[in-house]
Amino acid sequence: MVGVGKSTIRKWETGYIENMKRDKIIALSKALKVSPMDIIDPNKEISNPTIDKIEEISIQLHPSRQEKVYNYASDQLNEQNNEKITSMFDHKPMIEIPSGRSTAAGSPINGEDQDTQLIHKLIAGEKVPAGADELVTVDGDSMEPLLKKGSQVFIHYQPEVEDGEIAIVHIRDVGVTCKKFYVNEDNTVTLKSINKAYDDMVFDCDEVNVIGKVIL
Repeated sequence: MVGVGKSTIRKWETGYIENMKRDKIIALSKALKVSPMDIIDPNKEISNPTIDKIEEISIQLHPSRQEKVYNYASDQLNEQNNEKITSMFDHKPMIEIPSGRSTAAGSPINGEDQDTQLIHKLIAGEKVPAGADELVTVDGDSMEPLLKKGSQVFIHYQPEVEDGEIAIVHIRDVGVTCKKFYVNEDNTVTLKSINKAYDDMVFDCDEVNVIGKVIL
């Protein structure tokens, strides 16, 4: 029926299938109405239906096509392993960053002795934005809804900011505050709140020093 003798079939039945040709395996599986994998390993326990289907298709392919399947599978495995390695290196280590100080988001607070409150906090690296120098607590509601009272923001130390950027500034004889910063043509500085309940604050340029920019 499939072009093989009884002696050959007896050998197959007793486990001698090492030299069974691909076309004979397919022909026999069709005659018996079973999977080619059942011919190769009748005692195999099905553990993964997807793998079984791949093997069933592969055994029916010409050797040159089997090699293509193998190469594709190998490429997929290498890609998967490389993704795992990349994921491992993407995880950034903990970063120690100064924290513990506060800035007003309302009326300026006295900035004297703020350094005595400074501590160093360990934060997961992926949560720390590039350029962050300190983590500051917002004390007030003048920058709501963007910056909530009691929330913490990262700042980057710099002496100047662009118009409209949110900055932490020190006002001479007044204190420290967090506001949108604008330089005016008359050599004054306007500090604006986001919360409309607060009026703009205007000072001479030489009265205001920028401590840093809030990183959003």
